[in-house]
Amino acid sequence: MNSVLNPEAPEFYPHLTSVTQDGYTKVSKTIKLSNHLPAGVSYKIFKTFTDFSIVSCKMSNNVVEQSNDIVIKELPAVKLKPNDIEYNTEKIIDVNDNILDRVNINIDNVCRVNAPCEQFLQGVKPTQAWSNKPVITKIQVGSTLFIGAKNIPRPQLSFKDPIDNSDSLWVPKISDKPNNIKPLALNILYNEEGEAVGYEHPYKMELDLYQPPATFISPEPSPAFPPPLEATPFTYVDTEALIDELVTHLDTVVELAIDVEHHSYRTYQGITCLIQISTFAGDFIIDALAVREHIHKLNLCFTDPKKLKVFHGAEMDILWLQRDFGVYVVGMFDTHQAARVLSLPGLSLKRLLMRYCSVDADKKYQLADWRVRPLPDELIKYARMDTHYLLYIWHRMKGELLDAVGGQQHLLLSVFELSRQICGATYNKEVINENSHMAIYLRSKKSFNSKQMAALRLLYRWRDAQARELDESTTYLLPNHMLLALAEALPREVQGLSACCNPMSPFLKQNLVTVHRMLLSCRELPLEPQLYQMPAAVNTMSVPQLSYKVLDLGHFPDYKEESINLDQAAVHLETEPPNQPDIPVFKASEPGSGSGLNVDAKMFIPPYDRYKQYRSLAQVEEIKEYKEKEAKIAAISKGNEYIKTEVLIKLQEAKTLIEKESDKSNDKEIKQEAVISVVDDGGQTLRKRKISNEKGKKNEPCSQQNPNKAKSEKSKNKNPNKVKNKSEQMNVKPFNYKNVNYRKFRDDSEKAHKQPKMKFKKHK
Repeated sequence: MNSVLNPEAPEFYPHLTSVTQDGYTKVSKTIKLSNHLPAGVSYKIFKTFTDFSIVSCKMSNNVVEQSNDIVIKELPAVKLKPNDIEYNTEKIIDVNDNILDRVNINIDNVCRVNAPCEQFLQGVKPTQAWSNKPVITKIQVGSTLFIGAKNIPRPQLSFKDPIDNSDSLWVPKISDKPNNIKPLALNILYNEEGEAVGYEHPYKMELDLYQPPATFISPEPSPAFPPPLEATPFTYVDTEALIDELVTHLDTVVELAIDVEHHSYRTYQGITCLIQISTFAGDFIIDALAVREHIHKLNLCFTDPKKLKVFHGAEMDILWLQRDFGVYVVGMFDTHQAARVLSLPGLSLKRLLMRYCSVDADKKYQLADWRVRPLPDELIKYARMDTHYLLYIWHRMKGELLDAVGGQQHLLLSVFELSRQICGATYNKEVINENSHMAIYLRSKKSFNSKQMAALRLLYRWRDAQARELDESTTYLLPNHMLLALAEALPREVQGLSACCNPMSPFLKQNLVTVHRMLLSCRELPLEPQLYQMPAAVNTMSVPQLSYKVLDLGHFPDYKEESINLDQAAVHLETEPPNQPDIPVFKASEPGSGSGLNVDAKMFIPPYDRYKQYRSLAQVEEIKEYKEKEAKIAAISKGNEYIKTEVLIKLQEAKTLIEKESDKSNDKEIKQEAVISVVDDGGQTLRKRKISNEKGKKNEPCSQQNPNKAKSEKSKNKNPNKVKNKSEQMNVKPFNYKNVNYRKFRDDSEKAHKQPKMKFKKHK
């Protein structure tokens, strides 16, 4: 907060700036340290230890007390409770919403966006109620100043070259190749599987043959210190004519410093907004949004191996120049790589400016929106500062690289080699595969089941597809923390989405029903058990080797926070640790002694680290099995029609086989039921049925036991006519019960139930 912006603030006092800066530093440090604390299953494991449980309880109580001191000033009725995470989270969200609403109201009052027009109050209709110009807002948070704006038109809508966000290969935009050794040829590169992975660097031959000129690697007198920004000529390039003048000027210089400003929040691939160039003649800022189609002319200078291009941290700058303008660099010196080779304590440009130029650069605008037009004076000054002193720093670092090895050139040549490798990088689009969501999942340190993992994968791919279509960044449409919250909660109702994503992004509000349906479909999936079996890769996992044994620090003295002699501690820390350990437990065992279960292990792996390694590998194997099952299900769904036709064909074949078998069985029955004609003595024809031996044997005892029944059967067969119909065969004569010998059946049953008498002998 600044007294100029809000002098009547009730909480303002003179030391507020220092308090906010210190508070911001402490909060950021606390967040970084808290990210290293165990979470999820790991936290539950650590809670089993008494010491950890006591310390965590004390810390949580302290956090609740300090939070209550802050919350009570905003909402006096709210008081956080210890050991109630859900309640505290809900109240903290309410407090934050209240603070943000108050901040938005104050910003609107300062910008006078919502102020009513005086003519409108007088009953006269205003000519224009809202201004179409960008409304710039500045918010100071600690040492960082956020510069945002409303009503900024999307610059990519006015580009002549279309934005290609598809997953196809990125094609280089270069159409002319100045300063070439080999003519321009765009060759496609393939991987081992024969898939196209990108295009070869157009200047690969030139970079392979590049050798820095002798003037760049030879000693020289100390350079003159550059004049301040106010005394240096400045040119803002925003037309084609100014671009041509700049190219003509760059043709006359030998050294130039370059930097790039980029925007990636409201576009999928990103947009290069500014290009800063500094020479000994002055500073130049190119408006890359205004002259986007003419920046390729810079290749005349940027690819000239006789000119030195000085960057700081050029890894992304090289790729952005290729992607947006087809501009390549040959002959570069990266001051960031030079700082690494020199082992400087600070590698950032801010630290280099302080070390070599005694200039305290203000980096509070590093999160500014560089699409704002016209550029504020603060942003122009910040952009010029990035390149104004860079040429002077290059000469100073060149002298230090030569002096570090007694005038030899191998350190300086190593920096040129590292810079050459950076120039050889080529831009490629981001590829989304089945495991792309695992990056944010592993960073979150959460533990998801199969339903939650399916929801995370589905939302991640859907968000990426929408971002490509709308040309928006994925973090703008749906931030990662909201994506993880939705996948973890899997809310059943639409109101649950609002609770997980508060405040809700505009894109999520428009697609609330779609997201809810996706989450419901994931809730209906079967919950697959997580069976963690010991993967074979755990035993062969590569572990970083240490220069000394783990926990073998017995040769170092004990230090306390109250009394620390930094000089003595530095001497002990600089000494090389002994080759042989002091603790007997870490001494190498004699051959033949001990267990052979861990023979191949190169170092001791603590149980919890081994558990984490095993768990990550087990999850990967589980995901792989789940994908295979999904692939099988997809294959089955695709082949439903084919399977139906196959089943119908099989059924038809089965019917034909059944009909053939039934015909064969009928033929056999007809053969077995063949009737032979026998003529008795009286000349009458008898019809007898030919039966098998088994049936004959079964029928014999029946005929012996019941001769009357056998006679009746014979009488049935004495029919000179042919076999009658079934209706005629059903007319059977009534059984004559008078002639049945019931006495026989009764005697047989009595004999079966009659028990023999037991005879006992008398013993004398």
